Amino acid sequence: MTRTRSRPKTEEKFQNAVLQLLVKEGCGALGINAVAQQAGADKVLIYRYFGDLNGLLQRVAESRQWLPTGEDLLSVLRSGESDALRLLRKIEKTLLLHIRADASTHQLVRWRRANICPICSQFTKEWRKLWETLPRLLTNGLSSEQRQLWSRACAMLALIIEANLCDESIDRHCLEAIATGLEDIDVPSHHETSADLAAYDQLPTNLL
Repeated sequence: MTRTRSRPKTEEKFQNAVLQLLVKEGCGALGINAVAQQAGADKVLIYRYFGDLNGLLQRVAESRQWLPTGEDLLSVLRSGESDALRLLRKIEKTLLLHIRADASTHQLVRWRRANICPICSQFTKEWRKLWETLPRLLTNGLSSEQRQLWSRACAMLALIIEANLCDESIDRHCLEAIATGLEDIDVPSHHETSADLAAYDQLPTNLL
């Protein structure tokens, strides 16, 4: 009796193979032959089902949310902590735990600046959005000067977290120096509206 191929199952095998290779060897290993071999399927099916390798990688990139949103991150920090430096450290700890809990996400931190595939691009898009949104959520109602300081603190925190995950050293005193000028704030107890976020002054940064 002839066994019929299940397209959804085969597509899933290819997507899982991409993630397995990503974890084991990084984005540089994501060649069409390597993915097909890891999946145990004919590479011709990648062209048939996804158009090409980039089509497969794009499907994987869009298959999940790689990072928590700013709202998600703050929702687990509502413990009444208002001290600025302690709050930043809690954000750091929470995000580090989240990323380290998933090996593929951890690898993307290491590869995102290479921007060599759609998965890297999608991850970087989420990374930048997180660090642009977070200071907006934290500083609604504060002065322009304080918003700038919190934005710089969050940009510095992003660098510290990325360096930590990439096993690189970075001077943490920079964050502490910025934090000395921050006003203590209450973690928002509700999600800001789109109008609230649109009203926030966009602060350019080349740190993310």
